[in-house]
Amino acid sequence: MDGPWAERSQASAPDGWPAVVELCESVAADLPQLVTSAVDRIRQEIPGYRVVDRADHELGVTRQYEGLLTGLATRRPPTPEENEHARALGRQRAHEGLPLEAMISGFHVGYREMWNVLLTRADARDERLSSQLVRLVGTVWTWVQQASSAAADAYGEAIRAEDASQLSSTYRFLEALHTQSPDAVGLAQLARALSYDPAGTFQAVCAPAEAWSDERLAELRIRMHRRRGTMRCANRGTTMVALVQNVEVDGLTEAMRRYDQRMPIGIGLSRVGLAGAVASVIDAEEVLPLALRARRAVSFESEWLLATLLPSATRLAALLEQCREPATTHPRVADTVRGFAENGLSLTAAGRALHLHPNTVKYRLERWHQLTGWDARTWDGLSASILALGLFAGHTRGEAAPDG
Repeated sequence: MDGPWAERSQASAPDGWPAVVELCESVAADLPQLVTSAVDRIRQEIPGYRVVDRADHELGVTRQYEGLLTGLATRRPPTPEENEHARALGRQRAHEGLPLEAMISGFHVGYREMWNVLLTRADARDERLSSQLVRLVGTVWTWVQQASSAAADAYGEAIRAEDASQLSSTYRFLEALHTQSPDAVGLAQLARALSYDPAGTFQAVCAPAEAWSDERLAELRIRMHRRRGTMRCANRGTTMVALVQNVEVDGLTEAMRRYDQRMPIGIGLSRVGLAGAVASVIDAEEVLPLALRARRAVSFESEWLLATLLPSATRLAALLEQCREPATTHPRVADTVRGFAENGLSLTAAGRALHLHPNTVKYRLERWHQLTGWDARTWDGLSASILALGLFAGHTRGEAAPDG
């Protein structure tokens, strides 16, 4: 045994250790082909790695494998320098936009592939070598744990630093959406600086600002950074505004609900261009009062009519408020009116949805007519009833009326 690790491996080495060293040296000699295969596997299992340059990816895996093989042959954990390399890699992957989960999975897949190569070659050489190699499982896990932890820590630091540097731009962009023309050159420049495509599709989400401290907003931005697409958010007055592009809004609302399952959330329409971004923010802000009443997420797409009329509720009260008292004292009757409207104006379908006999549905509609003067089986009576229930009885689509 006269390889580069021989001298460092002989001191206090267990019996049979030279064979382990020779195994590591033989694997190191074949690294170019092994790295190519491992990178193929990582990119196949983890599609997020498409944002990482292939040559750079192979260089990173090569350095990880060289360190691991040296560590196994010399029976040592990663050095501070090797951990710093992992940290540098974590910072780089954060800037490239690779999701954190994808990066950590990449570490695990890469080390798994190398361990499989070592086991396969050991089995082919000598059963005793395989037994000797199994003793190194703890050392291998130490390398995986330390490398992935160092990379993850540096990744988080990089994202927090980037978030802090972009926060002032986010404030200025959201403010500009309210005060500038969507065609303003400065607004497009701000959008690009925040990684938006000014001509792309935007969608806004709003929530009460009181629920979002600076720390919680930073956590949300970091959590969403792990996904593809762009999401920027900040508090503006009494409202937290988030604007997304190429991001599934369901993923954002799910992340928001981690802090409060009954978080009131207003969701705007998906709209194109900066003019669309302005309109989507308005959508989300207009529907937020309905979300506050329902204590859930409410979309402008489903509740656009109530959201649009709600600011005029005081003026409309003279026409529609007469349902408030009947809806409060007879909530099951009010709920039946909604069920009738939501089930094709069919007594049978409404009864099925509400677990009622069709004759009971018919009776309750007649009772509503007696209580309010509105016949829910006519267009005028039904439209007035549904709008009034939404504006003055606290009902929005999908919100069940209380028993009574």
